[in-house]
Amino acid sequence: MNYSIHSRILLSALIILALFMGLTGMILDKAFRTNINNLQQENLRTQIYSLLAAAELDENDKFQLPDEMTEPRLNLSESTLHARVTTKDNEVVWQSKSMLNINLPFIRNKKMGEFSFSEITQNAGNYTLVTFSTQWFTDNNEQTYIFHVAENKNVLSSQVNLFRKELWSWLAGVSVLLIIIQTIILNWGLKPLRYVADDLLKIENGQKKRLATDYPKEITPLTQNLNQLLDSSQNQLRRYRDALGNMAHSLKTPLAVLQGIFSSTESKDKDTALEQLKTINEIVEYQLQRASTVGQLQFSEAISIRPIAEKIINTLDKVYKDKNVTAQINIPGNINIKMDEGDLFEMLGNLIENAYKWCTNQVRLSANKHNRQLQLIIEDNGPGISSEQRELILLRGKRADQSTPGHGLGLAMVNDMLLLYNASMEISKSSMDGAKILINLQD
Repeated sequence: MNYSIHSRILLSALIILALFMGLTGMILDKAFRTNINNLQQENLRTQIYSLLAAAELDENDKFQLPDEMTEPRLNLSESTLHARVTTKDNEVVWQSKSMLNINLPFIRNKKMGEFSFSEITQNAGNYTLVTFSTQWFTDNNEQTYIFHVAENKNVLSSQVNLFRKELWSWLAGVSVLLIIIQTIILNWGLKPLRYVADDLLKIENGQKKRLATDYPKEITPLTQNLNQLLDSSQNQLRRYRDALGNMAHSLKTPLAVLQGIFSSTESKDKDTALEQLKTINEIVEYQLQRASTVGQLQFSEAISIRPIAEKIINTLDKVYKDKNVTAQINIPGNINIKMDEGDLFEMLGNLIENAYKWCTNQVRLSANKHNRQLQLIIEDNGPGISSEQRELILLRGKRADQSTPGHGLGLAMVNDMLLLYNASMEISKSSMDGAKILINLQD
């Protein structure tokens, strides 16, 4: 099932809260019952000590206790507290008035000086019993007396039930309150994501072009990448439109010339027609290449430059094998660049092929990287590029059909591509007396 983030977190919180509150309730309930039982046993010990303090032997060594005890419950026939004293032969020597209407099976504990506790159920009542054996010495003999005290647990059970009811009521109330607080916190915490969803919907409906920028820092990288993706898509669409417009405009003149030529019957004009057709083909290739360039994306994978440069040089060595070009690659293997692989192949391919085409017999590639600034240099020992040609090639927005003869198309493509990566290209004279192309890229 595709639950929302809000539902997942809330459901998880409810499960954890239910387990926590249930475990807390059971622990507190057990602790309270244990405490009640301990208090009851302590109270029964106190009753035993009270009986021992009040007991005495008369002048005939006969055991006796007062008719009226200090504990009021022992003096009532309908009571929850009962007491009795027996000999080791289970002969009753004294019992409280509360024992008149009840008969409890007290255990016989013959261990001197030790309390023995037990629980019994009789006449729909639960009782806790304690037995304590003592030995009395007289001048003539010794006698064992066993003190028995019992207390009805129904009253304590009612207290436990009352505590349990209040406990679970409070825990349920706290749980509801925590759920409400958790829901409010979730709504507040996830509000930025809802804003992102709303912005995306507005973008889809054409009401906005980009996401807002005032999001929390946790989702700022996401919104920035989305904005960059949107910008890239918009730029791509704009490049396609511009390319089609430029292509249509650029094709007008060659087509007009062809129309005139084909209406002519002179054979010498056929060469001119072929030249115009070649120009049309170059224009189409250039404009389509501009339109398909990906451009810089923040989440592009870093690519090693050297392997791609080696592939291109291996290919060009075969194409220009008659020139016996010596290519030198001074690019460390650990220098990478964040660029689309197709764009990198296109850029290096145009630059290196241009160097192979115009060099005498030497081409040199080098690269260095300082901090996040990357410099890529392509040099040759050819005739070089004049200052006038450099200005035309580096002119932003120059059309393909106005490019510098010989160098224009390849270098113009590279220059347009570099603009998409916020990079720059400089053309100067090489130490090898040919052209030097310097590419500055920000990683």
